[in-house]
Amino acid sequence: MVNPQLPEDVIIEILIRVPVKSIVKLRCVSRTWRDLIRSPIFIHRYQNRERKQSVLLVKRYTTRQYEDEAILSFHNPDFPELLVSPYLSIPVLNDLNLPTNIYSNVRIYGPCNGLVCIPVYNIIFLCNPALREFKPLPPPSITCPMGYRILAFEFGFGFDPNTGAYKVMQISEIREDFYEGLRLYLDHDHNYKDFRLNLDDYERFDLYDSASNSWKHIDEELPKINSMPSFQTFFGGAMHWYAANDIINVYILCFDIRTETFQLLDFPDDFPKAEDLASLTVLNENLALIGFPLWREEPEPSQVIEIWVMKQYGVKESWTKQFVIGPYMGFYPFLLLNDEWLLVESDNGQLGLCALHENKFKGLPFYGFHSSLSALVYEESLISLNDIISSDCENG
Repeated sequence: MVNPQLPEDVIIEILIRVPVKSIVKLRCVSRTWRDLIRSPIFIHRYQNRERKQSVLLVKRYTTRQYEDEAILSFHNPDFPELLVSPYLSIPVLNDLNLPTNIYSNVRIYGPCNGLVCIPVYNIIFLCNPALREFKPLPPPSITCPMGYRILAFEFGFGFDPNTGAYKVMQISEIREDFYEGLRLYLDHDHNYKDFRLNLDDYERFDLYDSASNSWKHIDEELPKINSMPSFQTFFGGAMHWYAANDIINVYILCFDIRTETFQLLDFPDDFPKAEDLASLTVLNENLALIGFPLWREEPEPSQVIEIWVMKQYGVKESWTKQFVIGPYMGFYPFLLLNDEWLLVESDNGQLGLCALHENKFKGLPFYGFHSSLSALVYEESLISLNDIISSDCENG
């Protein structure tokens, strides 16, 4: 018992109502309190409490007082102009000393039980923002065929309730490299006039499993796609990406994290052009699409933001155009906070809000390098990354 005056169950009922940042401080009260708070029973009870603290997490690359750095900022999702915790510098990113354009492309994936995934350059990190924990994953082993190279990556992050494992999907875009292929060909004393690649470009899927702390190649027959998947969101136990098999036919590529199988979902027939997709997201427990013409130089009367919701999962006919707002110019919409506000980034890197029920824009006092913003809403968790990836796994 933690306190001879109170049963342990009563102590737990009190503590599960306390915010994570206070819980972390309470671990220092005594060894008994520390062991209780770190116990699987308490963490499970805390994870399944009725009233949970939601936080808007924003990743941006910004100029601070003395230097540029990548930071996470923590906002009240109902009032995003209010910070709920101090900034968190991302030392694992800042220590890499990468060019600014690399940081601009860094995204955060998730959340899953309060955890997020942050891939950057050739390193993938899991992170518990509430506990300020980061943990790098081992790299997947990928060997490209002769004359090929990896051009780009896309990722997915999810939780498998059947095994209790967290899984990361890395999609590698593997394309012909003519000059490298020619060099290798000539190194084998072949005549350059006979050189041909004649091989198809392809996407490779590799899956990380936290239970084994290892990767495996997903080699099942994939749906035919001719574009790199993008705009990942985790919903209903599956990772979802935008994908296309030609200019006209676009789909949502789904990977069920429990069965480790793929399927394709159809876009609505009346959705704007495929290149106008801004985001895959979730609204009121339904899969949703945000459409916005990003690449048109001049505003048009039809240049509006459209938000479509799939009312019945997997049923094409259930797509419904839920909101039409605008026209707007000069920003990028990327996250639905709720059924009232849409989070956007302006041309100058400012975070802002667009109202869904009226043409109203509200700028927020937060900035980053243009195109460096990435955001999601998560629920605070006490799950430690050290408990997900055991030392035995790391050493084995």
